Amino acid sequence: MPVELREDERDGVCVLELRGTLDASASSVLLKVVARLLRRTPRVRLDLRQVHSADSVGVAALAECLAQARRRNATLSAEGANGQVREALARAAVAQRAPAAPRVSRLERIGDAMLSVGAGARDFLQLLADTAYWGLLAPFRRRFPPPGATTTQAIRIGVDALPIVALIALLLGLIMAFQAAYQLRQFGANIFVANLVGVSMVRELGPLMSAIIVAGRSGSAIAAELGTMVVGEEIDALRTMGINEVRFLVVPRVYAITVTQPSLTLYANAVGVLGGFLIAVLYLDLSATAYLNQTVSALTLNDLITGLSKSMVFAWIIVLIGCHCGLRITGGAEGVGRATTTSVVASIFAIIVADSVFTTLSTVL
Repeated sequence: MPVELREDERDGVCVLELRGTLDASASSVLLKVVARLLRRTPRVRLDLRQVHSADSVGVAALAECLAQARRRNATLSAEGANGQVREALARAAVAQRAPAAPRVSRLERIGDAMLSVGAGARDFLQLLADTAYWGLLAPFRRRFPPPGATTTQAIRIGVDALPIVALIALLLGLIMAFQAAYQLRQFGANIFVANLVGVSMVRELGPLMSAIIVAGRSGSAIAAELGTMVVGEEIDALRTMGINEVRFLVVPRVYAITVTQPSLTLYANAVGVLGGFLIAVLYLDLSATAYLNQTVSALTLNDLITGLSKSMVFAWIIVLIGCHCGLRITGGAEGVGRATTTSVVASIFAIIVADSVFTTLSTVL
């Protein structure tokens, strides 16, 4: 017969006595009654001695009643259940109970972080050593990268970046010329705009901005491409075939960016100087000849060498960090996105640190 519910008050505890069969039709009634009792009193007891049987829905309803009591910080006990109902209720309670997360102390978290940093540094040094061998020593033993791979990567890294590098460099030249003219024209020294734009672009902003653009474009692409290959087990396939992934994937990118990054820097320098030239001629009423002569006289060979040296170091930073993040990926598609973000942030941070070191050394020496 269907279950019957009877409420009673015993020793300050609200007792709900159930009689009959606890099936699906009685479960909704039971949930409503228990919810009402829990709102009224924090202590409720279910008397199940007269419950002959319960189906899966009925057992789930009893487990939900217990869960409601836990959410309300109330006390709900079930007593007198027969063997079948008691075992089913125990299984349902175990299934609903979420495993408690292990507590990790702060010292353990610090230790895990240090171990992770140490493992990352070890893998990066291993990648650096392998790249140095396959890029510098292996060619003398006639072990070259795949034919055409370096050219393909050079087109992707260098040629495809020309439009955005030109746009950014031109805008930088315009901005610097405007800002310099705002101050220098008060002293009748407009001609020195050429000095500021030329030296700033060649020594600092040309290498720095082109490196940041390449880090955002190509560094992220390298990390995403290699990470996708790791997720798709293509790297494992290369190793199974006896092909070293550093020679096959990393070295062509190193060769390509080593050639293209200084070229992009020279290109950015020229376009940035052109931006300043346009402002000087069109806004400051300087002659084109005077501006160009002043730029040439302001620049020295040391300025050009410093800028190109920076660009080489920035190039190696970008490609090594991108390959390192891509080859160490874990976690599937989510890991690809995480590695891509990490490569861009780490590359830009390392570029700025390296630039500050270069600037400090060049100033002191």
